[in-house]
Amino acid sequence: MKSKSLGLLFVLGLGLSGCSLFETQVSHVNEEDDYAAYAAQKNGMSETFDELGYQPSRSLSDDEKEALFRRMKLKRLEKGLTDKEREQYFGYKTYIDNDEDRITFLSLPDMQARDRYAMQRGFYTKTNRYPAAIKDAVNRGDIVVGMTKEAVQESWGEPEDIEVAGNRMYGNEKWKYLEYNSTPDGFQKEERVIIFEGGKVAGWKRYQ
Repeated sequence: MKSKSLGLLFVLGLGLSGCSLFETQVSHVNEEDDYAAYAAQKNGMSETFDELGYQPSRSLSDDEKEALFRRMKLKRLEKGLTDKEREQYFGYKTYIDNDEDRITFLSLPDMQARDRYAMQRGFYTKTNRYPAAIKDAVNRGDIVVGMTKEAVQESWGEPEDIEVAGNRMYGNEKWKYLEYNSTPDGFQKEERVIIFEGGKVAGWKRYQ
């Protein structure tokens, strides 16, 4: 009787040990997943994982690892920019297709070298064809005196109507835009008229 009891206790002991071992293994897997996510967060990589659509808890392929470290390097370079360098970079960024080329651009020694890079790649004039005040207005979706027709189109889009005064070659025109603004009484129509003299903005008016 005593030997049967001991045998039963032994079997139960093995069963409990097996359960404990299984639980430890499952817990170990979960801890690894949690640690990967924690490490990504601690190293500042979680945002990069999100940008690239990667899950921190799964193994990455060699190509994915390379893309991840490229993006991390790019983000470090971006964070080290001065205000002027940042303005220059984000003006060009749209025209630089991938992380590798952006790293090449930011690894150049100074802003002059980066401008030369933009000239060689053919997008320098796309971001530097307007004076600073007009470029700033276009970025804000605004209009300022002295703007060309091209700059106005970039800022406000194509007009609803164009009236030409005299010969078109002189560039004296009126451009009309319609906008519907939300008010407590519903949508209210606003007409905006831009006056061009010699092909540049001389003034504008708003009508409701």
